[in-house]
Amino acid sequence: MLTIYSDDHRHQHGKAELNHGEMMPVVEKPERAYTILARVREVGLGEVLAPDDFGLDPILRVHSEDFVSFLKTAFDEWAAEHGEIDAFPINWVVRGLRQRCPNHIDGKIGYYAGDAGTPITRGTWKAITASANVALTGARRVAEGERSV
Repeated sequence: MLTIYSDDHRHQHGKAELNHGEMMPVVEKPERAYTILARVREVGLGEVLAPDDFGLDPILRVHSEDFVSFLKTAFDEWAAEHGEIDAFPINWVVRGLRQRCPNHIDGKIGYYAGDAGTPITRGTWKAITASANVALTGARRVAEGERSV
């Protein structure tokens, strides 16, 4: 089996997430990937490769340019307003009402967020692009005939 891995996942490391009304330590954290990677190597599951860089074009075929632009700049906007703390939505758009993205970062996060389970951090954009590159590299390798990735 071929494993595609990027250490850039470590840049998405929030301090907490909202779960059942309580702020709790994040479940999705870099240590989870480190544990899996260590096991892949320990059992000799196969080669571990870095992802190729596909740029933004494949991402923009799936997501709107507005959403991608938001993700790219969200933490910088948040930090300018609130400081270097994890960014969470404080409100959400009611889908039956007007569907226009607000101009202020607090409104933007609420417009795009589905919940408060994953904070946006200083490294979120880097982790997002790495994640897309991992998935795209794996998909390409399967399309090229790799049996399992």
